Amino acid sequence: MLRHVMRSSKTRNLKKRNYFRRRGYVMIKFALLLLILLGMAGLVIDAGFLMAQHRQVHNAVDAAALAAAMARLRGSAEGDAVTTATIYFKQYNGLFSAPDPIVNIPPASGAYAGDSNFVEVIGTLQVSTFLIHVLPGVDAQHNVQARAVAGYEPHAAGEGVITLNPNARPGLDVSGGGTLRVNGRIVDNSEGGGVDENNEPINNGNNGFAARAGQPNSDTGIYATIVDVVGGVDRPDQFKPYDPGDSSPLKTRQPPEPDPLINLPTPTMNNGVDPTLRGSVSVTNTNVNGLSTDQGGLNFQAVGGEEVAGGLHTAAAGEVILHPGVYDSLDVQGGLVYLVPGIYVTRHKPSGGGNALKITGGTITADGVMFYNTGHNFKASDGTPDINDGSKAPPGNNQPPEDGANFGDISITASMTLSPIDTSEFKYPLHLNGPAVSDKFDGMLFYQRRRDGKGVDITGDAAEGGLTGTLYAKWAHFKIAGQGTYDAQFVVGSLDIAGQGNVTLLGGGQARGKANQVYLVE
Repeated sequence: MLRHVMRSSKTRNLKKRNYFRRRGYVMIKFALLLLILLGMAGLVIDAGFLMAQHRQVHNAVDAAALAAAMARLRGSAEGDAVTTATIYFKQYNGLFSAPDPIVNIPPASGAYAGDSNFVEVIGTLQVSTFLIHVLPGVDAQHNVQARAVAGYEPHAAGEGVITLNPNARPGLDVSGGGTLRVNGRIVDNSEGGGVDENNEPINNGNNGFAARAGQPNSDTGIYATIVDVVGGVDRPDQFKPYDPGDSSPLKTRQPPEPDPLINLPTPTMNNGVDPTLRGSVSVTNTNVNGLSTDQGGLNFQAVGGEEVAGGLHTAAAGEVILHPGVYDSLDVQGGLVYLVPGIYVTRHKPSGGGNALKITGGTITADGVMFYNTGHNFKASDGTPDINDGSKAPPGNNQPPEDGANFGDISITASMTLSPIDTSEFKYPLHLNGPAVSDKFDGMLFYQRRRDGKGVDITGDAAEGGLTGTLYAKWAHFKIAGQGTYDAQFVVGSLDIAGQGNVTLLGGGQARGKANQVYLVE
């Protein structure tokens, strides 16, 4: 009995010792497991937090690089662009505690290193973790860094027709029994009403149509590869594919598209305008007036055989030779005329009345030229007041803008052969003391001051290749009366194909005006 009691006591003591031993082991195991669990939780929570912070920093450097590149495009000094990048990185993205980003103009590394048209922004943010730093060797503070590069490059709009005025009714009009064929895309920003491609009403509260395409059940109308319209149209069945057999190109209720040439610079002395005042010149079959008003003394009527523009052209007897510069008006209704390649500014006189530019007759040779039509108070030295136009709308009711500019009319006969600025073919300047023409104007044939809402008339029949390049007048109404084939692009306020002619715009392979656009590249 005593032996049994002693054995039981020993057993109980052994179990008690094993129990306490197990309790110590479990505590150690629990502590180790807890550390691992905290580490795993920290890995999930803190990794997600760090990823979110990296995304915020990346968005911030993207915005900063784009803002700085846009500032550079608009002429800001390097220091101002750096300030812009810093503001966008810290203030606009809520990273107030972050150090100032590193801004390199040009980028110090990458594919665009050394290119002054691009900006590199490197941003850093110190982030405190919540749990993961309980693991041995893991710091509580981490630096999150991101890099972005943005810059500007020239880009040509691929559309054959772009009508920009949202208030035009209609923005695109082919209503007189004529036909418009565009081997490319049409964009119409008009907010007018009408119906959609399924003939369902567009009840946007706006009177008129955004686009009108002519007579029903006929071969007339609008033919294109794509027709994007903000508002509605009159007859969806009259919007037809350029290539027979393709589906309907019409899409209504589309978002408005920005002016693709909004960043095209205003012509000035710094980019190719000769500031010499050439006066008012008119040429007919029987009369030549205004050559003596050329203050540069270069314009003349040839006796025949004179070498012009460094040997580029040999003058014929009686031919009128005109040089780039600033004209109060330029009127060619007949005769033989040669335009030396370059930029021709028509700066209409306040009391002049009538046309600023009129080319309606005669035989004219105008290769490698751009006509810039503006108001009487334009200054070639710095581009004022035009340089301040930006995206401003034109004054209402054909009133002059607040700067008081007076504008003249434009009339061009389509049968003329006119080709745009091309710095790869012509080594501007080609006349005495003229400034070099910037390649930013390559592809531009006609450029009207953005706030000039005066209309432009193109009349007559156009042989293929007659007008080439881009015709740009942001708020003007273009009217084409006649027929023919144009190797041209129209970026205008609104466009009217009048009469019963067939107008074809060829999109492929032609010189197009380009404007610098800002891109995020890295």
